[in-house]
Amino acid sequence: MNVLRISIILLFAVSFVSGSALGFGPGAKGYAGSVKCGECHKETYDQWKLTSHANMLRDAKADPDAVMAKAFSAVPFKKEEIFWTIGSHWIQKYLTFIDNDWYVLPKYWNIPAGDWVAYSIFNWREKPYTIHCDGCHTTGFDPETKSFFEPSIGCEACHGPGKKHAESAAPSDIVNPARLSKERRDMVCEQCHTDGKDTKAGGQFPFPALYLPGEDLNEYFTDFFTPKPNSKRWFWGTMDYKERHRMFMFWQSKFYSTTRACDVCGFDRGLAVKSESYLTRNEYCGTCHTKIFRLFPVHSRHSPQEVLCVDCHTPKVTDGGKRYSIHDHKFDFSGPELPCTECHEAKEIEGKKAENHNFNFSRVKVPETLTLEQACARCHPGKDVAATLQDWKKSRTGRR
Repeated sequence: MNVLRISIILLFAVSFVSGSALGFGPGAKGYAGSVKCGECHKETYDQWKLTSHANMLRDAKADPDAVMAKAFSAVPFKKEEIFWTIGSHWIQKYLTFIDNDWYVLPKYWNIPAGDWVAYSIFNWREKPYTIHCDGCHTTGFDPETKSFFEPSIGCEACHGPGKKHAESAAPSDIVNPARLSKERRDMVCEQCHTDGKDTKAGGQFPFPALYLPGEDLNEYFTDFFTPKPNSKRWFWGTMDYKERHRMFMFWQSKFYSTTRACDVCGFDRGLAVKSESYLTRNEYCGTCHTKIFRLFPVHSRHSPQEVLCVDCHTPKVTDGGKRYSIHDHKFDFSGPELPCTECHEAKEIEGKKAENHNFNFSRVKVPETLTLEQACARCHPGKDVAATLQDWKKSRTGRR
C-alpha cells in the first residue's frame, strides 16, 4: 500500500471523528449564489449551467458521475479518494484531502484522448489547492479562511457580490460589466486569465485575492510572470497594464489550441499534446458532444467537409444581433480582427515586420440566430424543408 493511500485512509478516520473536510463556506461576505440569481434570471442561469465555467469544480461525493476518468488500476489512487473534480471540457484534474488541505492528484484525465496523463508528478504535494487555485475556480473566495461561497465560476465572479441586489432588485446594487469601460470590463476576465501575485492578502496567492469586478485590477495584482512559451514576441518588458492586456489577448488566441492550459499552472496540456494544432469548430463541439461527433454523418446527413455544426446550430446572438451571448454554450469564441493599436502605439506600426500575429479568430458564416428550418433553407432553397426534417427526425427515433 503506497503512502498516498495510507494518507487517504487516515483522512477518512479523522473525518469520521472530527466532521467533514473543508468545502463550502463561509466564504466571503455579501454573496447570494448563482441559484439565487436564477430565481429572477432563469434563462441566463439555464444557459450558464451548460458552460465550462459552471462545471469547473464539482463535488464528486455528491455527484459521482462528475468523475469522467476510467481505468483507475493505472493510477496510484482510487476513484473513492477523489473529493472534487476540476474541469469538464479538455482535461479533468482531481482533488483529494491530506493533512488538512486540498491537493491536486498527480495524474489528470485527458478527456478527448480518454487516457491518463502525468501532472506535477514530483511536486504535487508542494502546491496546496487552496492557495494556488481556489480563487479562480470558485466564487466568493475568502483569503483569510481559505474557504469559498460557491464552487465553480458563478454569476457573482463577473458581477460581484449580489446579496444586496437580490434583496433590493436595484440595478445600482450589482455590477453590470456591459456598463463598465472596456478596460475595466477586460479586467473582470484578466483577474484569472493573466498571471501575477496578489497585493492585498500577503502576496501568497497567484490570483488577485479580494478583487471585485468593476475595480482597478492594478491595485490587487503585481506584475505578471515570465511570458508563456511561444509568446515572447508579444511582450516588450514594460510589465504595465498594457502588457497584461497583451497576455490576455494571447490567451484568447489560444482558445482553440490543443496546448492551451491554465495560466498559473502553465501549458501542462503539452505533456499529452506534443505538437500544437488548432481545433476545427466541429472538433471543438466534439470535445463535449463526443457521441454526436463520432456519428456526425448520421446525425447531420452531411459529411464534415460539407457542413459545420455551426451551420445548423448557429450561436445565439444577443439583443441587437451584434455580438454573441457569453452565457450560451453555443457561443462562438472567435472575434473580429483586432486592430494593430490593441498592442502597438500608432507610431510603432509603420515599417514594422508583422510576426506571430495569428490570432486564430474568425467569424462564423451566419451572423444571426436562425431556426433549424432557416438554416436548412439557406443551402436548400425551394425544398420542402419542414417535410425533410420530419423524415429526418423519424429516422433518428426509429418511428415510421
